[in-house]
Amino acid sequence: MNIKIYQINLSRDKKSEAFLGIDEREHILNLTDINSSIYDCVFSGEVGCNGLEDVFQKFNIDHPEGYSGRSISVSDIVEIIDAEDMEKGFYYCDNIGFSKVKFNPEKAQPLKENRIKVLMVEPGKKAYEKEIGTSLKEMYAALDCDCIQTFYPYSDLVVLVVDDEGKINGSRPNRAVYGENGEMIDIICGKFFICDCSTDEFKSLPKNMMEKYKQQFLLPERFCRINGEILATKYDPAKEVSR
Repeated sequence: MNIKIYQINLSRDKKSEAFLGIDEREHILNLTDINSSIYDCVFSGEVGCNGLEDVFQKFNIDHPEGYSGRSISVSDIVEIIDAEDMEKGFYYCDNIGFSKVKFNPEKAQPLKENRIKVLMVEPGKKAYEKEIGTSLKEMYAALDCDCIQTFYPYSDLVVLVVDDEGKINGSRPNRAVYGENGEMIDIICGKFFICDCSTDEFKSLPKNMMEKYKQQFLLPERFCRINGEILATKYDPAKEVSR
């Protein structure tokens, strides 16, 4: 089966529609239409199921790898995109079984990426592409830190995610950041990565932005102070090793 699963985002559920069956929605809240805008898409893909009850069981006791939604419960909606012996459409998880409903997926929030492609920048190394998880725990692990900070120095819709304590925990100076006038505005210490910030969630860096910032941060830098001014000098670590 090819399906999508939608769940109510509790932060947008102003009328407390979550976890209510269809009859309860009508009798308690006097609601008959489904408010698609309060739903998030939490899964999209193929599953080895033979019907909605199989889907219910799988997403309660055998979550697919990478699934980050809640266990399926009342008020969730399963979209059947392609399945043998089942009509395509949207099915509301009711108190007993599923009921077909009208639902507008364009009003729901799209599926969030569980893993994203970022540009990873480390001290003493060339910048490189890397795939990381989007949970805080996974981002902390990617930067070897306990707290992260976001930095938005550019007009592009990209964000630098850095170690919040890099400058005070002895982390090695990494790269300089320059303003539009070419002046150095900051020095990042410790690892950092660059990703897309065009929505409320971090997303994979688009190919054109990946290439742009890979060129900008490709080579590591050394820092020195001359006449009270900090200067950064790029160098090729491969040539350093060959010496």
